[in-house]
Amino acid sequence: MALPSTTASAADPVARAGAAPSLPPRRRRRGLRALVLFALVGAAGAIGFDRATRIVPPDVSPPPDEALRFDDGVTRVGPASLERRGRLWVMHLAGDPVQLGYRHARLTAPIMAAGDVRMLDLFATFVPSAVLRSVLTAVVRARYRDVDRGFPPQRRAEIYGESVAYGDRGPAFLTPYHRLVYLHALYDIALAFERSPLLGCTAFVASGDATRAGATPGHTIVGRNFDLDVDPWFDAEKTVQIVAPEGRLAFVSIAWPGMTGVVTGMNAAGIWVSVNGARAGTFDEHGVPVVFTTRTILEEAHTLDEAIAIATRDAPMASHMLLLAEAAGGESAIIERAPGLTAAVRRSKPVSVVANHYATSSFASDPKNAFVSEHTSTVAREARVRQLIARADGRIDPRTAVAILRDRSGVGDVPLPLGNRNAIDALIATHSVVADLTARVVWVSEGPHALGAYRRIDLGARLGGRPDDAARNATDANGNAPVAADAHGLGGDGGADDPHGNVGEYEARGDIPPDPLLALGAFDRQLLGARFRLAAERERSLGRSDAAIEEYERALALRSDDHLAWRGLAEMRAATGNVEGARAAWQRVVELRPESPAADAEARRAVRSQ
Repeated sequence: MALPSTTASAADPVARAGAAPSLPPRRRRRGLRALVLFALVGAAGAIGFDRATRIVPPDVSPPPDEALRFDDGVTRVGPASLERRGRLWVMHLAGDPVQLGYRHARLTAPIMAAGDVRMLDLFATFVPSAVLRSVLTAVVRARYRDVDRGFPPQRRAEIYGESVAYGDRGPAFLTPYHRLVYLHALYDIALAFERSPLLGCTAFVASGDATRAGATPGHTIVGRNFDLDVDPWFDAEKTVQIVAPEGRLAFVSIAWPGMTGVVTGMNAAGIWVSVNGARAGTFDEHGVPVVFTTRTILEEAHTLDEAIAIATRDAPMASHMLLLAEAAGGESAIIERAPGLTAAVRRSKPVSVVANHYATSSFASDPKNAFVSEHTSTVAREARVRQLIARADGRIDPRTAVAILRDRSGVGDVPLPLGNRNAIDALIATHSVVADLTARVVWVSEGPHALGAYRRIDLGARLGGRPDDAARNATDANGNAPVAADAHGLGGDGGADDPHGNVGEYEARGDIPPDPLLALGAFDRQLLGARFRLAAERERSLGRSDAAIEEYERALALRSDDHLAWRGLAEMRAATGNVEGARAAWQRVVELRPESPAADAEARRAVRSQ
C-alpha cells in the first residue's frame, strides 16, 4: 500500500506560501563569491599583519644540539648545569651569547613553560573576553613591532639561542623568538603603568663607618627586596644564575627561568647593580631595556665610574632607578633615568637608600613622581630603612641586613598589620638578597618571600677560585672564615677545586635561618585571608553585596587586623546604607595605617563624612 506523501505538492498554493523563497542561481553565485572574497581578504590581512609585526631572529648560526645529562640531582648540558640549593634553582652558564641562551633554555625549558601557562592564566583572569584579549594582543604587536631595535646584538643572539632550545612549548600565536623578546621588554613595559606592580622595591648600601663594628668590618654590604606582586611562580621558581660570558666578566644574577637580563646582580669585580621602579618622563619603545643595561654593567664594569658611564650612556625605554655599588672603595650611586630626561647621578658613602621616588629636582618635580609619592608607600619605606641603619650605629653586616629586609614595622616602630605595604617586608618580595661585595658572596632567600632561609652563594667558589684579596676577606654571615683558604683561595674541605668537596656544603655553613614567623602559622593565615578577600571582590563584581560583606567578615574573623578587608567592608557597608557600620570600619582602617598618604586621607575623610 502506498504511503501518503510527507511533502506538499509543488502545485499546492498553501505549501508555496509557507516556503522560504529561494534566491535565483545568479544571486547565489554572487553571494558565494563575495563570501569567498571576504575570507580571502581577511586571511591576506591576517598574514600581512603577522608578517608586518613579526619580530625575526638575527642572522646568526644556530647552536649545535647538546644532550642533557643527569647526575645525582644535577642536570647538565655542555659545561652548564642546574641544581637545587635548598629551594633555590642554581644555574651555571658559560659560552658565547648563542650558547648561553641555548643552554639556559635547555636546562629550564619545562619551568619556563610552566611560567608561560601561569602568565596566560593571569591574562585570561584580568581580561576574560577572548575577543578583547585578541585585540589587545594585536595592539601590542603593532606598537612593539620594532621593540628589539634597542637590544644589544649579543642579547638578540642570546635570545635566539634560547628560542632554539625552548622550541614550540610557548603560546602558538607567537614564534618562540618573538615571545622571548617580549619577555625581556616586559619589565620596562610594566614600569610604564600608572599603578605598576614593580613600584614596591627597597634597597640600601652600607660600607666604611656604617659597617665598622659589625661582623664584617669595613665590608660593603647591600640589601635588596625585589617586590613583584604578580604571581607566586616568580618567587617559587627564582633562579640564581652564575654566568661566565666568553671574554667578559663573570657575574651572579638573581631572576627567574628565561630571563637573561639582570634585575639584581653582582660581578666578579665586586660591582653591584639592581633596579627599582619609578615614574617620570615618557616611554620609548626603541630604547634599551633596563635589564640589558644592567647586564652590560655586570659584564664590563670593573669600577663604579665604569658602571655609571654605561648607565648614563644607554637610552632607557622606561623610567626607573639603578643602585650601583663597588667593593673596592665602598662608594655607591643611585642613577635616576627616564626617557626624555638627562640621567641624574647621586653618589654617596657610606650609606645609600632607594625606594621608588626620585630625589633630584628634574625628576622629583615630574607629576608622575608626585603621584607615586602620594599613592604608594615609597616614602615610608625609605624612611624606615634610614632609621634602622642609623640605629645599627656602624654594626651593619649580612645578618643585620637580613633583619632590615625582614622588618615589618613602620617608622618609629609603629606596629603594622602583616602584609602592610608601609613595611620594608610586605610579604611580596619575589626575591630578597643580601650581598657582601668585598667577599663576593650573596645570600638569597629561598622563599616564601623574605621569610625563608637565606642561602649563601659564594661567587668565587662557584667560579672555581677566588682572587687572593677576596679569599682573605671571605666570611660567613657571622664574620667568620668558613674554611681556611688554600693556594687557590678555596677551602681544602669543600672548595670548588677540591674533588672530594662539595661547594653547596661549603656554602651551607654560612646560611641564615628562616624567619620565626614561618613556624607560627601567621603567614598561612595571611594567605587564607587573602583568598577570602578575593572571594569578596568576586561577589562584589557580581553585584552580590550581602555575599561580599559575608566574605569580608569571614576574612576578619581569621585576622582582625586585615586592613584591606576592613577597607572593603567599609565600602560595602556604605554602599548598602549602613552608615554607622561604614564609619566604624573606616575608623579601623585609619588605626591600621593605610598604605599611602592618599589612602590615609581617603579613610579619614570617610570617617568624617559618614
